[in-house]
Amino acid sequence: MRLARAFSETRVSHLDLTGFTRLPASTQVAEGLEQMRLYRSTVILVESEKGGSLVGIFTERDVLMKVADSKSALKDTIADLMTPDPQVLTADDSVSKALALMSNGHYRNVPVLGENGEIVGNLSQHAVIRFLTDHFPREIYNLPPDPELIPRTREGA
Repeated sequence: MRLARAFSETRVSHLDLTGFTRLPASTQVAEGLEQMRLYRSTVILVESEKGGSLVGIFTERDVLMKVADSKSALKDTIADLMTPDPQVLTADDSVSKALALMSNGHYRNVPVLGENGEIVGNLSQHAVIRFLTDHFPREIYNLPPDPELIPRTREGA
């Protein structure tokens, strides 16, 4: 029950929201990929040209599905290949809400916005895993690979 309580009480803003690149929608895909490599990120949060508000998301999954087979796609803009108007979280949302959104949508990355709609960060599946291992190390690290394989009786002397 500790885990469920921690998920409902902890806010998304307490997790690691780094690990993303922020670029305008008019950026060429080739330049976006270079930025992803340079900053070792798996996601680009795409901003509008004027206000800097979130207009889309471009992830490593988009690279594999839309760019890998097409050399001409490197000359396209990120706006041509991004997912427009992605689902988002706010910094005040609970981790349990974030997990439900990520699980239901099969998302590995979810943009996080502030009160005024500004980009605060990106919540990745790795950040959630880090949260689990940092706050529940005993429960996580001591799990057997398959709980059914735990011996019922003590072995040895």
